[in-house]
Parts: sequence; C-alpha cells; structure tokens
Amino acid sequence: MVALHCDGSLSAYRAAYGGIIHHATGDPILAYVGKGVETSVLSMELLAIHRGVALCLERDLQRVSIRSDSKLAVDIITGAVSCPWSVYVLKCQISSLLTQLTHLEVRHVWREPNQPADFVASIDNGDGETIIYPPDFPEDLMRLIHNDTDRKTYFRIP
Repeated sequence: MVALHCDGSLSAYRAAYGGIIHHATGDPILAYVGKGVETSVLSMELLAIHRGVALCLERDLQRVSIRSDSKLAVDIITGAVSCPWSVYVLKCQISSLLTQLTHLEVRHVWREPNQPADFVASIDNGDGETIIYPPDFPEDLMRLIHNDTDRKTYFRIP
C-alpha cells in the first residue's frame, strides 16, 4: 500500500494544492504541486486528493491510503457529512477515481505529520502543475520526510 499525503493552500496571493506519494516504508515516489483557481481552501484540499489519486492510478498504484489534515475533506470523501454544492462536481470526480482502486483507506491526520504535503503545496511553481521526483526534492522537504519516516513525536499544547 502507498500513502498519499495531500494538502491545500490558500493565501492572499495564491491558491494551490500539493501532495506526496510514498511507499509504506516511507520512501518517496513523487511529489506534486499545482496552482488552483478556486479561492476556497476546501476546493484546494479536495483538488489535492483528486490529483493524488489520479497520479496513483496513472502509475498503477491501486492500494492507497489517503491522508489529509482537512477533517472536512475526509468527511466529505467518506460520506460522513453532506457535500457543499460548490465542490459537488469535484467530489463526484474523486468518487469515480476511488472506484478504480483495489484497496482504499481515507484517514484524517494531524497537521504535524502532514508537514511534507504542506511544504509541497506551498512551493510556488508558477502556473500549471509540477511533478517532482525524489532526486530533485528540496533539502527541507527531505528533512520533513525523514522526520516522518523516523516517526518523530509531536506534542500538541492545549
């Protein structure tokens, strides 16, 4: 099974999505980042999931654990909550892709373990989408991946 960590990013200047796909061992397969056109963080979170699943299928990776720090996006994908009309088409496109997987897991993860995906989503790649392979990963991204692989412990302060 591969893990797909995905994240959306929204600032005053840019809407973007990104993610990282890695083996169960933690070894990265690829990262992706793209510029969005919607000004909704939920749209960017769902677009990150959509593109990540599509990239998995293109590479014949059919056993996927989707991990997102957006509880709302996870709840929409799993059907735990109703989907807002503004993202209904995107949700339907994701659902269609998910039927092509042989094994699926959708999990909400805290922001800290999702830092590599957050880092990727914040890369300014201009317009369009960029796929980045491990030899070209920035050093800061590799550090975050190693923290994840080493199961770094994070403490949340209430």
